[in-house]
Amino acid sequence: MKARLYLIFSVLLLLGARPALADKSDTVRSKVKAPVTYYYTESMFAPYNIWAQNGWQNMHITDTSLNNFEIYTSHYTLGNTGLPYVPVVFNPGLQPMGFFYGQNYVSNYFYADSSVRYFNTRAPYTQFYYVTDPQIHQFFQFTHAQNIGKNLDISIGFKRIRSEGVYLNQSTNLNQVTIDASYHTKHYLVFADIMYDVYKFQQNGGILSDSDIGESVYNDRQTVPVNLSYASTEIFEQSVRLQQYYFLGFKNTDSLKQKPLFYISHSFKIAGHSNVFSDNDTLDNTFYRAFYHSPITYDSLRYTEINNDLSIGSGKGSTSFLGWEAGVRDQWIYFRNYVGAYGNVDGTEQLTYMYNFKDTIYNNLIGHARIYHSFDSGRILFDASGQYIFAGSQQDNEQGVIQIGVKLDSTRFLKLSGSYSYQNIPFIYDLYEGNNFNWMNNFSNTTTSAATLTYYDKKWKLGITLQATQMKNMVYFDTGAMPQQYRPSFMVYCAGITKDFKVYKFHWATSEKLQYVADSVPLRLPQLVTENSVYFESYLFHHALFFRIGADFYYNTAYYGYAYMPVTDQYYLENSTKLGNYLYVDPFISFRIKTFRMFLKYENATEGIEPYNYFYALHYPMPDHTLRFGIAWDFWN
Repeated sequence: MKARLYLIFSVLLLLGARPALADKSDTVRSKVKAPVTYYYTESMFAPYNIWAQNGWQNMHITDTSLNNFEIYTSHYTLGNTGLPYVPVVFNPGLQPMGFFYGQNYVSNYFYADSSVRYFNTRAPYTQFYYVTDPQIHQFFQFTHAQNIGKNLDISIGFKRIRSEGVYLNQSTNLNQVTIDASYHTKHYLVFADIMYDVYKFQQNGGILSDSDIGESVYNDRQTVPVNLSYASTEIFEQSVRLQQYYFLGFKNTDSLKQKPLFYISHSFKIAGHSNVFSDNDTLDNTFYRAFYHSPITYDSLRYTEINNDLSIGSGKGSTSFLGWEAGVRDQWIYFRNYVGAYGNVDGTEQLTYMYNFKDTIYNNLIGHARIYHSFDSGRILFDASGQYIFAGSQQDNEQGVIQIGVKLDSTRFLKLSGSYSYQNIPFIYDLYEGNNFNWMNNFSNTTTSAATLTYYDKKWKLGITLQATQMKNMVYFDTGAMPQQYRPSFMVYCAGITKDFKVYKFHWATSEKLQYVADSVPLRLPQLVTENSVYFESYLFHHALFFRIGADFYYNTAYYGYAYMPVTDQYYLENSTKLGNYLYVDPFISFRIKTFRMFLKYENATEGIEPYNYFYALHYPMPDHTLRFGIAWDFWN
């Protein structure tokens, strides 16, 4: 019944919009005429970013296109929007220098310092983006940005994911608030952001038996038995960051093209993180490996981080052959680890005591340097950087990155990059103390080297990536969800291609990824991951309405993948069931009227046609076929 109401509402919205479309001059474009609003990340405007200065990384124009409009979040999850991502695609990216607790698979839903968006807009800009379905499922994003005077740009953002899920104890409630600002004058440039994140999600430990979803007795998914009935995780993150650049050494001559000889930069960040896993059901004792302190679990870890960085670098007016930048960063971490003990008070189990197992301060002094240059009027780019911890808890850790780019012509470029790191393993693999798990290890540092070749042709909308990664002393979680280290050196090979095909008004956008790692290595990857979108697009009502109708397709080859441990929020090896070899088909229709957009999408339409093996992680099925409805509206005032 609810699905019918959504369809009726959509039809009424279309009919109601028609009288406003009589003006033939209101033609629809993929972008607002004479772009008004741009957004960018801080790194794109850093003085040493020659890639942006030479047009390889331009500011993004805020538009109202339908490109991937119906894809509002990652497809690879534990079966509900807001639950942790599943590592289906290999990521060789370098981990942060210094203290690094471990991968947070939930924070990928939201902005981080490196991805937070700063705006430059000629008029106040507001965007609403909302997705829902007949069940309790909500995805909401709000952004407002405006300039104050000529030099100050501010924006406020709010993002929310709220979904009950299909199975018991699977609901999510994730929220992020961001406030950011940028200010620039001839001598001064500053970026500032404030972020506040609250992630609350239930942890059902997966269903008891994967075959249950194919049984007619469990057509009501709320009756499917799950492993954990009352477990949940709460994560809180707060941060304040300030990045400043002072430009000095201007020459008085040639006033129209004044450029500084050098700059001094300073950044400051203070951040707090807390993670609590709780399960107050004493009957869940068959799921956990042990109970060390209490029949009820309450594990809590907290750490506070303060970073200060002072750097100096050459400016655009410098006559030196190579541009350069060098500095030092001080990192201070205060880490605490608690385990709650429960006792019987007046006939009920209550949290009576908190054991503090770890109360430690970590400190690092990190030196970093960079050299770069643009040759042949920007056709050839060279960029090399490195970091080294010369004192502190992670002393002697190091990273290095080198990039060479060749701009073949106005539409094609080729880029070769290499990276090397020698670092401590993430903290969670070395030490964990909780009610259900505890370990203390002394693993060796991990060495990672990667080489990547990237080619992009803008005219043909073609991208090719070839990558080889060598790893040594890799850490992982074994089939018992306990940390281990694989000491031999091994290789991971990846190749990817993206291409947009067009024949008349028919389009096919494809992304193909090939991955290879030896079977003997405890790293699990499907050999093929493919994502495709096939659609027809055209105009209606004298070019007043632009629409697309098509389907998105997802597929990966079968492989022994990962299981998920709710206590630690980490993935571990499983050898019991091959995951994958299932084609997800999501038919959709979307349209745009000026700056208003809407879509209807029927996710997992192949459910019931193919075997019930739609899993990305062991015991965590993806949702059955579901109708989703989304709208977005952009305003310039």
